[in-house]
This record gives sequence, C-alpha cells and structure tokens, in this order.
Amino acid sequence: MIALAMLALSAPDRVGSEDLQDIPWPIKLGAQALHRSNSIPLVDQVVLVPDTDTYLDEIARWSRAGQWPVLIEDDHLAPMFIRRMQPARVIKRSAVTPPDMPVMKRFELALSRAWGATPGESIEDAMARQGLQPLGLVLTSENSTAWPAALALAVGRGQAVGMLEGRFGGAGTVLGASKATALAELVRQHAERTGLAWKTLGDQLDAITICRNLPARARFELPPTGRVKVPNVGPDEPLAITDVLGRRADGHRYAIVGWINGDEVQSAYVAMCSLFLKPDTAWLCNGYPQDGDWLRYAMKEAGAMLSQAGFTSTVIENARLREWRAASSGGLKEDLLMVNSKGNKDFFDLLTGRGTPDDVPLLATPAALQMVHSWSLVDPSNAHTVGGRWLEHGVYAYVGSSHEPFLAAFVPPTEVVRRLTALVPFLVAGRWWENQGPLSRAWRVNTLGDPLMTIGPPALNTRPRVEANGVVDARSRGIDLREEAERLMRGMAEAPSSGRLTLTLQALNQLGEDELARNMWTYGEQQQTTDAASAAMALGPLFRMQDRAAFARAYRLVRRPTRLQRDMLWQVLGPSLADSTDDDVLLLLESNVTGPTPSGYIEVLGPQLARRWGNPRVAGLIQRAARSASAGQEKQRLEGLLRQYSTGR
Repeated sequence: MIALAMLALSAPDRVGSEDLQDIPWPIKLGAQALHRSNSIPLVDQVVLVPDTDTYLDEIARWSRAGQWPVLIEDDHLAPMFIRRMQPARVIKRSAVTPPDMPVMKRFELALSRAWGATPGESIEDAMARQGLQPLGLVLTSENSTAWPAALALAVGRGQAVGMLEGRFGGAGTVLGASKATALAELVRQHAERTGLAWKTLGDQLDAITICRNLPARARFELPPTGRVKVPNVGPDEPLAITDVLGRRADGHRYAIVGWINGDEVQSAYVAMCSLFLKPDTAWLCNGYPQDGDWLRYAMKEAGAMLSQAGFTSTVIENARLREWRAASSGGLKEDLLMVNSKGNKDFFDLLTGRGTPDDVPLLATPAALQMVHSWSLVDPSNAHTVGGRWLEHGVYAYVGSSHEPFLAAFVPPTEVVRRLTALVPFLVAGRWWENQGPLSRAWRVNTLGDPLMTIGPPALNTRPRVEANGVVDARSRGIDLREEAERLMRGMAEAPSSGRLTLTLQALNQLGEDELARNMWTYGEQQQTTDAASAAMALGPLFRMQDRAAFARAYRLVRRPTRLQRDMLWQVLGPSLADSTDDDVLLLLESNVTGPTPSGYIEVLGPQLARRWGNPRVAGLIQRAARSASAGQEKQRLEGLLRQYSTGR
C-alpha cells in the first residue's frame, strides 16, 4: 500500500488524472491532499492576531507562492501549536480597521485571490484555468463561530465553499429524523452545486468539511436495507451526525464528512494544525484484555508498523490507570494518540482502574486521537465528558463514538495504521468503508476535524519550509514576539514589577520557551513581584517542566483556577504523592476536590490524607464532594469510597 501511496503522491495535482485511476480512492484522496500541500511552500513564521478581522486580513495574503499559520491569540492553544512547529519567528499583529464589507464577502475574496482568480472569477474558475480542481467542499454558516476554520481549509487546500444555513441545535442535542433528512439533502445540494462528480466514492468529490454548530447525533430514517442489523438496538436510537451526512438518499456514502465546531480561537487552531503540522510521533495505549475479540485491538503490531514508517512510537499494552496518570504528568507530547478503553461519556476503564474526564491527559503539543470507547463524543462541547475534555486540552482531529457503537464499529489499530502509512487521511482511516460489513452503513462513529488531513510516513511530507521575505514577511505588519520577549526580560531585570513579570511570562509561554519562563518565575519570586496574574501565566511552563514545588507555590496565588489549571494541578502533583509529601501539598489538593466527577481525585488523594489525618477526614471530604457530583456511576463510586473510609478498610 505504501508503494501505491508513493505512486499517487508523484502524480499530477489533478483529481481526474489518468495515473490515479487504478489507485484505491482513500489512498488517492490522501495523496492528492498531501501533494497539494507539498507544492505550496510553508513560510517559516507564525502570525498571532487579536481578532477575526485581522485573521481575515492575514489569510488574504496567502497564495500558491506561500502559506503560513495564522492563529487567534490566546494563552493555551496558540502556544501549543508554536511549541510543536518551532517557527523561525512569531509575529504579533495589532487589530486592523475592517473594510466596509460583509465578512463572507471578504471570505470569498480571500479564497479567490489565494488561487490566482482575476476580478469576477471564482476559485473554481481560477483553478480550472490552472488545470486544477477543488479537492473538497467546505460548508459553514455566516453566524457560525467556526468560520475561521472554513476559511483556512478552503484557502489552504483549494476547496469549494458553501453556506449551510439553518437552525439544527447544539452539539449535546439529538437532531430529529425530519430535520436530519433535510440537513442531509442540503449537504447533497451543495455537493451538486460544485459541478464536480460527487455521487460515489472515488469520483471528484470525496471529502466534505462542515464548520458550524450541529448536534453530535441524529435520528435518521434509512432505507429498509440500510438499517444496521445489531441485536438489542432500537430503530429510534440516534446515529453519529458525520456518519449520517455524506450519504445519498439510498444510504450509500458519497463523501467522508469531517465536523469542526467550537469558537473562533479553537476552530482556527484546528485548521492550522491540520494544514501545517508534520506528525512523526505516536502514543498507543491499550486498556483491553489480551484475549477474545479484544485481541484485534492490541497495539503492539500497530506500534511496530508506525516505527517502520518512520514514527517514534510509545506503546503501552495492558494499560493501568496508575501508568496512565504517570505518563501524562507534564503533558503528552506525541502527535498521534490511539487509546482503547471501556466506559461511558463520563468515565473510562483501563485494564485496572477507572478514570474520569479529570484524568484525560493534558497535551504539551497538538494531537490527533482515535479513541475506541463508547459514548466519548456524545457532546463534544461539554468538557465534563471524556471527549469534550480531550478537545478542550487540544485534540484537533478525533475519531470516536457518540452512542453505544459496539466494539466492531471501530477500525482496529493495526488496520488504521496500515491505512495511515499508505496516506489515507486520518478521519477516513478511522471509518469502515462502503461494503466493509454492516457497520459501514450509517452508524455511531463521529469524525471531528479536517477529512483531508494525513498522518502518513514523515518522509513523504516534503513541504518546503522557506524563510519569510518580501510581501509574505509579517514583520512589517506587527512586532517580532521574540524581540519583544527579550525587551521585556531586560525591562524586568532593570525594574522588576508584577506587571512586567506577567507580560514577560506571557510572551515566553507563547514562544514555547518553558525553561526561560521557569527561570523568570524564579527571579520574580526572588524579587517579590509575583501575583495572581503572573502566577496564572507561569502555571503552564511549570507544569510542562514538572517543577512541582514551584507549580504548587504559583497555584496558591491564583484566585479562581480554571478547569485547565486544576487539571494541571492534579496531573503534576497527583502521580508524585508519597508518604513524604508535605502537608501543605495535601491540603492544596484537598481544597481542589471539586466538579461533577470528584471520585478520581479522592482515589488519588485519599490514602495519603487518611495516613496523615485519619479515615474520618477522607469520609468528610467524600460527603462534601458528593453534593456537586453527577448522578449514576459517580454517586455509586463515591458511596463505595465512603464505605471504604468509614469502615477503615
């Protein structure tokens, strides 16, 4: 299959090329996407913008001569991207004054100009003149917060665009059958309007990206032969929205659909990760038994295949929760994550141990994830679910289920990796294809992200990385963040203050300079200039450096810790608890047992708390935590812990 991928990658960038006709459509799709990316130089800079108007202004400067990442500035996702890409420079732009023109009109102009359109020409016309065709279709809405992803992916890959308007509900709802049918028909109409052949897989349009708010699940009336025959499944139980869309009225798939939801910051981040990062590391974690049908989902062979393809791979078979927590301390740094676990939307079971969303690892750098697990994406917008927490932590592409899928609904890791190393796009590799068994019909696996993003052998990603110069050089439009950080550090040395410390730490965090940030925090402590604002900026670097003592000191200064900061606290301090742990660390953790799934916190902290102050102290903590805990299994788990600490066993 790799030989086929190399053949496809060497073919001209034309959807209808005769050289590609004998290559399976999933390989052809990925090869065309990567070939197009490789043909456009990556300008070695990242531009941070303060708002969507400036984002539009910067994206409008892309062309086939060069593209570069543009991120809407924040202190979490943008720094993650920069740490992974390691650009030659990071430029911060000031806000522009937007022209008197609707956002979507500016969107269309940016798209057309990037592909060489003359006045009055559409992107399709401009590409046709160059012997090219759109690689896919991107749909968004004028009122959607995810349109920045639509703009970047359409411009970056050369795709057709349509407006998918209408009210369909939020991510945590279930779309009714009549609305689902209407939505599917709207998507089909947009596919037809592209003028591309679209009705079957392997023709000219095989990938659709929907960038707007939608329900994660839908009830959908399939033809009689289209209903999946699975025991004990009612006909009204919902299906995954991305598996319902991209199908003809007869239920047969004509395109793979990727879905991007979220706000402007997150959607821009998803697009930039998909377009510009070059994955070459993997973390494979298997929480399943080594027998029966579970054996099909073992990770060892998949890890070996990734290594042969040029990836650096870490494989954890027979995964236990203690190992999981230790591995994620400081944040995962791998590009591709593959995880097998049992459970529901608010817990996951490994071979031994039950984790909650609070145990979902933080990421040091962006990652794509396949999670073989039931219900993880029932509501991607809810960070109190397993899938929602992964997305909040920075996963930018995700294959997971939004209802009970049954194990066989997931493509086993070995087959996923076989497909990935043949250049099949990530979201496509995570699906059963047409006629690959009953679960290749519309079912319950959702695919979030860019359906054209590939995670193939690193050696095949040959996109040239060029130095910024001329009109693409963003230095004329903003400040060089590295120069700004150096200026701030000099100012801090000359006249230390809490305000200067905060700005310095923010700049260093955005640059990915964790070691420098830790040193600057230490200097701030020595100069007695630390406060709540500077502490909040220091937490990320201290977490990734695993400087536990400094992290604890900084955390105590933060007045209202965010969920992300609390996750850092538990993931950096929790795995290191021992008989020698200082009392003030135990008290800090005790005061941060909160949220709808506190059982995991108590499981980690309880033994040390009891050893120091007795079982009644833990029992009281459990009773307080139960007041805000979610119902169901979490209440039962807390009741079990209460019995354990009430009886002293």
